[in-house]
Amino acid sequence: MKKLFSSLICLILLSVFSSDLCLAADWRAGKETYRTVCSNCHKTRGEAERLSLNSRTRDEWSAFFAQAPVPVHQKVWDKLNKEDVGSLEQYFRKYAKDTKELLG
Repeated sequence: MKKLFSSLICLILLSVFSSDLCLAADWRAGKETYRTVCSNCHKTRGEAERLSLNSRTRDEWSAFFAQAPVPVHQKVWDKLNKEDVGSLEQYFRKYAKDTKELLG
């Protein structure tokens, strides 16, 4: 019984820590997508306004990503897969104005 219990505890701990690592990878992938895709237009003197990740709360960023993209974003958005969009959302939420994370 002790062996079964300790095995169960190990599995639970492993799943908790591995899910944290997966979330970390998601926002890092989102950062890379932001740099390679979004910042082409959303930069100083770019075609679009510069994006400030801390201009919205986490919930506001989630609402943004849940809605259909505006027409000007549609062409770029169509090139991204669901994982890319999810990673972008994780990155934007990580530095939202209701977090204590510093952008860096």
